[in-house]
Amino acid sequence: MISRWAQFLLLVSSARYSLSSTIVPPLYRYDDHEQCLQSNSKAVYCVLVINLKTDTVDPLDSIRIELGFRRNELEWGVCVADCEQELAGFSESERQRWYYAKFTINHRNLFPTNYWPEKVEPYNLTYGKLLNSCVNNRLQRDYNLTQLGYSEIGYCIHNDPPERQNTGLDWLTVLFLAIVITLTTSTVGASAIDLFAGRHVKGNVVVSSFAVKRNWMRLLQDPKTEFYRDFVYIDGLRVLINICTLALHCSMLGVNMSLDNPEYVEKINKNRLTLVIASMTPISVQNFFVISGMLLTVHFLRDIQRTSTFDLGYVRTKIINRLIRLVPVYYFFLLFSLVGDGLVSEPLSPNGQKNVILEQRICWKHGWKNFLFVNNLPANEEKCFTQGCYLAADQQLFIAALFLLALIWKFPRKTKALLWMVVIVSVIIPATLVHLLSLESVLPVRLCVTKFLQYYQPFMSHIYQTSYCNIHAYIAGIIVGFLYHQTRYCGLNLDGSRLYNLVKKAPPLLIILGPIPAFLYYEYEIPRPSWPTTLHFVLYHNFGVVFGSLCFIHCFRNPPGQLRQFLSSRSMTSLGKLSYSVYVLHMPLLRWMINYIPVMVQVSFPKILMLFTATVFASYLLGLAVYLVIEQPMCLLLRHLFFETQDVKSELKAVSMIIMVACCVNM
Repeated sequence: MISRWAQFLLLVSSARYSLSSTIVPPLYRYDDHEQCLQSNSKAVYCVLVINLKTDTVDPLDSIRIELGFRRNELEWGVCVADCEQELAGFSESERQRWYYAKFTINHRNLFPTNYWPEKVEPYNLTYGKLLNSCVNNRLQRDYNLTQLGYSEIGYCIHNDPPERQNTGLDWLTVLFLAIVITLTTSTVGASAIDLFAGRHVKGNVVVSSFAVKRNWMRLLQDPKTEFYRDFVYIDGLRVLINICTLALHCSMLGVNMSLDNPEYVEKINKNRLTLVIASMTPISVQNFFVISGMLLTVHFLRDIQRTSTFDLGYVRTKIINRLIRLVPVYYFFLLFSLVGDGLVSEPLSPNGQKNVILEQRICWKHGWKNFLFVNNLPANEEKCFTQGCYLAADQQLFIAALFLLALIWKFPRKTKALLWMVVIVSVIIPATLVHLLSLESVLPVRLCVTKFLQYYQPFMSHIYQTSYCNIHAYIAGIIVGFLYHQTRYCGLNLDGSRLYNLVKKAPPLLIILGPIPAFLYYEYEIPRPSWPTTLHFVLYHNFGVVFGSLCFIHCFRNPPGQLRQFLSSRSMTSLGKLSYSVYVLHMPLLRWMINYIPVMVQVSFPKILMLFTATVFASYLLGLAVYLVIEQPMCLLLRHLFFETQDVKSELKAVSMIIMVACCVNM
C-alpha cells in the first residue's frame, strides 16, 4: 500500500504550476459517459488503453527510477455511438488505413481481463477494430498526429440490464443484507431493552453487548491501571498515524484517477523534498508493528509474572482474543467489497468501475486469502482489500512473536542469544531479497503504475507487505517491551548500558544515510544489485524502527510532556478506540466516494484537501457507528461465548428475544 503523502504536503508550494494540460496528445481523454449511456438503452461506453509505436528508447525502462507517466500510453474513454457516427462516411479501405495492428510492449498496460471477461471479450470482438480506427482518426484530426497506436479495451459499460446481473453470486448480497439487518435489529432491540426493561433482563450478556448507551460509555471510559497510564498516549498516537494514512491513500487514489493535468503531479514529484518524504512513508506501518510487539511482550511478561505458568492454553487464548478483535469488522467489510455494486441499481461511473467493480472481481478470486490472513504474500500480484495486507502481516508476526516468547520463557538464560539471533535474521532476510531480486533500496514512486495501485511494484509485494521483511519492527517492539518490564519491576538502569547509549546517538546518522539519499535513485543510474545498494537498504529499512523504539523508551522513562498529555487526553483516547474500524473501512468508503467524482479531474491542493477532509470526517463518523454496532458488541459477545461458563444456548435464546422485541418496536 504505497502512498503519496509528499504530493499532498507540497501541492501548496507547487501552486504556481499550470492546471491546464500541456501534454499532446493528452494522456487522459474521456467522452461524457452519462450522455453516452443515456442516448439509448443499447449504448456502449468503453475505456481504452492506447499504445503509440515509438522508435526511441522508453526512459521508464532505465535502471534509474523514472517517476513520470508514459507519454506513449494513453487512457481514453470513448462512446461507441460517437465513433460509429465519426466513421460512417469512411469506406472500409479508409477505415482499414486507420487500423494499427497490435505490437509487443515490454510493460504491463492493463489489468488482466480474466477478472471481468464479460466487460471485455464480447466488445473486443464487436467493436475492437472500430475503436482502434476511431482513436487513430481522432489523434490525427484533433492533434495533427501522424503516429498511429494500437487500442486495447480495458472494460466497457453497457446499459443492458442483463449485464448487471452478478450470476451465481447474488447470495453474497443476500447474506450481507441479512447481516446488516441482524446487527441493526439487535442493536435497536438491545438498546430498547436496556432503557425500558427490568434489571434482570438488563443483565443479559447480549443486551449488555449491543446496548448503544453502554458501548458509548465504554468508548469514553478511562481505565486507571498502571499499565494503561504508562501507555495511554498510544491511543492518541494511533489517531495521528491513522489520519496520515488516510491522507496518503487519498493522494494515491487521487492520482489514480483520470487527470486533466498530469504534468502538474509530475512536477511535484520531481521535487527532491517530495522524494525524500515519500521514501519515509513506511515509518508509520513499521511503528505500528513496534507498538504491537511492545504491547504483546508487556502483557506476556505481566501474565507470566502473575501465574508463573505457560502452556498451549495461554497461546490459544491469546490467538482467539486477537481474532475476536479483528474478525467481525474485517470480515464485514471484506464481504462488503465482495458484494461490490450489488447494493446499487444504477451503473457506476468509469471511476467506480476501476475502483469498486475491479476490487470486487479481484476479491471474488483472491478473497479466500484475506479470510485466512495470507493475502500479504507475493504469490498473487493483484490484492483484494489492499489495506488488509497490514492485518495479515501483523497476524503472522503476532503468532511468530508468541512462539519466540515461549522459547524465551522456556530458556530464560538464552534470552539475549535468542533476541540477537532474531535481530540478525530480520536484517538478513529483506537485505538478501533486495540483492537477489535486484530491487531498489528505497520505496519507489512511479506515476506510470499508479493506475495499478502499486500491485506490480516488486518492492511492494516482496518487501513492504510481507511479514518476514517486517520482523525487525516486531522484534524491536519485543525488545522495548522487555526493557519496560525490566525498568519498571527489576530496577534496570539503561543509562549504564553502553549499547543503549550508542543506539541513542544513531538516529541522526541513520536519517542522513537512510531516507535523504533517496532522490539519487531518481537522478542517477545506480547499479543494482550491488553491495552499496544493499547496504543502503539496510540503513533505510531500519532507521524508522530505531527512531520509533527510542521514542517509546523515552516515553516510559520520563514524565509526559505537552505532546503526550495531548495524546493522552480523553478525546484522543476515545478517537483512538475507533482507529481499527476507521482503518478497515476507509478504503471501501474512499472507493465509493471517488465513484461520484467527475471522471476527468484537475488535481490541485484545494481539491485534495477537500477529498481528505471529507474522507476523515466520513471515516470517523462511520467508524463510530461500526464501533457501536459491530466492533464492541461482537467482541463482548464472542468473548463471553468463548470464555465464560454460561450455557451458550441461553445466549442464543436471548438473541432471538432481542430480535423479536426490536421487530415489534420497529413495527
